[in-house]
Amino acid sequence: MADKIFVFEGSNLVITEPENITFENPFFETIYQTLFDEITEGDLSPHIDFDRFHDLSIGFNIFDLAKDNNVRMDKEKTSESKKIKAMLSFLKEFPSFFNFLENINANAEVTIKSAEFLIGDNVSPDNFINVKKIIDDWNRGRWTRTKTVSESQAGVSTLGSISENLLEKALETFIDNDNFFKNNTSEVQSYGDFVLMCLPNNLWLSVKSNFARERLLASGYTTDILGVGFFTDSTEFTSGAKIRNFQKVGFVAMYVPDIPISEDQVTNNTSTYSEIESFYNQHQEHNFPLNINGKPFIRKLSEIGDDVGSLLAEANIKKRTTIGF
Repeated sequence: MADKIFVFEGSNLVITEPENITFENPFFETIYQTLFDEITEGDLSPHIDFDRFHDLSIGFNIFDLAKDNNVRMDKEKTSESKKIKAMLSFLKEFPSFFNFLENINANAEVTIKSAEFLIGDNVSPDNFINVKKIIDDWNRGRWTRTKTVSESQAGVSTLGSISENLLEKALETFIDNDNFFKNNTSEVQSYGDFVLMCLPNNLWLSVKSNFARERLLASGYTTDILGVGFFTDSTEFTSGAKIRNFQKVGFVAMYVPDIPISEDQVTNNTSTYSEIESFYNQHQEHNFPLNINGKPFIRKLSEIGDDVGSLLAEANIKKRTTIGF
């Protein structure tokens, strides 16, 4: 037996043969060996149907095997959810295998790590948008059947978690828990997800997934706030009334993707930002929105790292201000 080699964007990726891995317990070893035997070398796509995984002639029940080896799993009542939790406990240790599985959701941690395996690098301000695109592309090819209601609900919930986690990873070099930190206080969770200490008001960052709508408006409370997300509907940012509503509750800027994210955008080689820009160019009776400081209100998501970094470059909080941002 030998390692299995795959190519992604010109780089070789390796799934190591089981004999060269030291496993924590027999559960991980058995699942690893089974999946390793199932994946087709060179086929870097979801092609192992999780629906039939428990029907494979492998002589074990995945949940019972995990339980017998004291693998930590969340308590679940149904046999189906037990099977999923058992697999997720494996994928947490070996996330690269998630790229080969069909018809299964994974949490944000596993999903992001599986994408990091593909690009051969950790998430950073330079690649986090591309990582999100890769995740979306993989998810579109992951399902060969209609999702159940619970699977659809779980997928929507995970989408938001992925967005927040990607942004946190992209900005983690700035997070010092004094000047810039993640908001984990439930009482003010609705204000936003991250806080940057500034004058005259602290600058909040509200992270959303693919759509803005009322959920983003709920973040504003007449404070200074940035809307950040992998928004795919450009029409949410071409309505004068919607822009005014955002600005009324304190939004200073909206950061939208400037590379293709949705399937239609990939096909048409466009992005949410370019679609917004095109609208204002074609409808010159509508001016490109400016914020209260006279700066562009709608900005490229790829610039969020530079903009946050420029504020934090001022170490003295007494001189760090959102005026002019």
